[in-house]
Amino acid sequence: MGKKIDWSGFMKKIYKDINIFIDGIGLVLYSDEAMNYVKEGENFFEKEFSTPNKVAEHIQKGDIVGFCTGTSGEFNVKVRDGYPNNDINEKFPISIRLALDVKGNTLSIIDLSWLMEWSNDVPTEQQIILEEGVYHLTILTRKPDSGIWGDNQDIYLYMNKIDKMPLLNWSGVPQLF
Repeated sequence: MGKKIDWSGFMKKIYKDINIFIDGIGLVLYSDEAMNYVKEGENFFEKEFSTPNKVAEHIQKGDIVGFCTGTSGEFNVKVRDGYPNNDINEKFPISIRLALDVKGNTLSIIDLSWLMEWSNDVPTEQQIILEEGVYHLTILTRKPDSGIWGDNQDIYLYMNKIDKMPLLNWSGVPQLF
């Protein structure tokens, strides 16, 4: 028997705001079932995510994706369905495109530094319950009004469900700053 899914939080239309403070210099997204082979407490960062080549391999597979924010700090991740409209594109001109193969209906968004001591205990406010499948991700931001990166910085994460994993040409770590 597989893990029982609580469908009460299932989102037909993806819309969630996540406030996250990070100690590292990036954010990581993955689906719990895709990463269920990682042991509790394992240093996944050192083993699988510490070099640009290894990060690029995972991005191309779509099992776990990350991007560099350039700093630690407080981030307001606004997860939305589809693709950004022209207004968002203009207001948030710094952007990257990735894709994620969601397996098991739970998407987790964590601090990059958490990969140094893997934990399956991700706060529910940093998780989204959604339909399995491949999602094209458009991630956008801009420098906060304070002029300081990571100072209550908004990041939009648009997720559009597509038929198959696209070819992504990242050769290193995507940078969102």
